[in-house]
Amino acid sequence: MSALLKKMTRVFSILCGAAALFFVIIFFLHRQEIAVTPPLWSHWTWGVVLMVLSVTFGVALPILMRTLFHSRAVRNKKVEFWRYEKLQVNLIIISVLGAFFACFAYLFLVAKFHLGASVLAGLYGIYSAIPVRRKIAADMKYYGLQDSE
Repeated sequence: MSALLKKMTRVFSILCGAAALFFVIIFFLHRQEIAVTPPLWSHWTWGVVLMVLSVTFGVALPILMRTLFHSRAVRNKKVEFWRYEKLQVNLIIISVLGAFFACFAYLFLVAKFHLGASVLAGLYGIYSAIPVRRKIAADMKYYGLQDSE
């Protein structure tokens, strides 16, 4: 379990660090009053699109992925460790993508409602992706995976 936790922590740290760096860069762009005009559509359209993408990646897709994994595990009555490991890493990647879409919403200065919803979904995605030893141990016990890997 410690190797899985290290891998998950590494992926989580890299992605969250990149999202935080992106946010800081955007913050300084706004401080310098450098406006970034969104391509193709209006601010309102980008607000809706980015809000939907943030909620999809930060909330909906991780729930769907967990549900599909669980139903497959129940149907097969067996879970291979590599599939569980792949699921956990993919959950982190998908969940943190919601924060990147929230950063783009901040970059394009969309409406406050859309920005707020995007940020909340992005923060939830980050929160749900935090690798915690107890959560991993409980999942591994539930799916009958060995602790020694």
